[in-house]
Amino acid sequence: MYEIADKARSWAEIDLSALKHNFEYASKRIGRKVICVLKADAYGHGAVECGLYLQKCGAYMFAVAALTEAVAMRKSGITIPIMILGYTSPEYAEILSDYDIEQAIVDEEHAIAMNKAAAKLNKKVKVHIALDTGMSRIGIYAQKNHTAAADAAERIYRMSNLDVVGMFTHFAAADEPDQAEYTMFQYRNFSIVYNRLIERGIRIKNCHVSNSAAILNSPIHFDSIRLGISLYGMYPDSKPVKDGPLKPVMSLKARVTQTRTLPQGATISYGRTFTTRRTTHTAVISAGYADGFSRRLSNKATVTINGKRYPQIGRICMDVCMADVTDGYDEPGGVRAGDEVTIIGDGGMSAEEAAQIVGTINYELTCLITNRVKRIYVNG
Repeated sequence: MYEIADKARSWAEIDLSALKHNFEYASKRIGRKVICVLKADAYGHGAVECGLYLQKCGAYMFAVAALTEAVAMRKSGITIPIMILGYTSPEYAEILSDYDIEQAIVDEEHAIAMNKAAAKLNKKVKVHIALDTGMSRIGIYAQKNHTAAADAAERIYRMSNLDVVGMFTHFAAADEPDQAEYTMFQYRNFSIVYNRLIERGIRIKNCHVSNSAAILNSPIHFDSIRLGISLYGMYPDSKPVKDGPLKPVMSLKARVTQTRTLPQGATISYGRTFTTRRTTHTAVISAGYADGFSRRLSNKATVTINGKRYPQIGRICMDVCMADVTDGYDEPGGVRAGDEVTIIGDGGMSAEEAAQIVGTINYELTCLITNRVKRIYVNG
């Protein structure tokens, strides 16, 4: 029987002790029950493995984006509540009920159809009512005319085959300090509808508004908090933070497959975008954009080998990339074939650094890390 080593080519190390630290930091900072957001395969970190670990750590609930994600987690042995933040068609009411999955209700029409589907099955579906307080994405419109929003929420609450276990909203700009007034506008909109329902004798048991940005920056919270990107040690505004309270969970790594010595004037990789200005020692590295090392980082990124950063040179290819490892090449510790390479994390570029280089957000980069990159879970 042949076996391929986990660290033969490219891999992502997931530090479970860092995951636990971030979870506990948010829990202690806010003093509320924590909904851990595991959508998009836990932002590339592995939803099932992270979920099973966080369940042991005391997570109150998990949130995902799709029914397939929720069912996979149930089948893996996760028993705590799971909610779907996005739309699910009422045709799947039976699956929602049988797998005990809590569904976001995006508007009253959605609620009516879900209730009708559940009634035909003689089942109940647990739901969270979404309020649109200012994101203009999903939810009952609650940016004004709060009485109408409360009326709609009450009608949903009283539907015979829906069990309303939560109500929530999503802040549009809680990660931007100059938008604090808008975050308060959203919070007030939610609070007004919440209080209108209280006046009618309706107290929905799990109301939640705070995302990672609000957890880190704002004092406004309800029954529980939704910990998303910060659970993985990344900051919602995607700006590098020195000595911050969070610990990065993922490190993307690869191997030096060979070293080469090129003369001055050699051009490297597709498009010949890099030309050597001296005799140059290069390393060929076993990770490319099909592994999640974005092509947009070409000639801008660094990689870390034996504790030292080296510039990535030439266009990043699908399966490999190159780095200039000339400095210190002939000294002890100089780069050689077989050496471990850190691309993101663990002493290398942070996800925030890489995101700033290409003008995106940190969690886009971790979500790009593909399935052929082995996830290795450490410090559990």
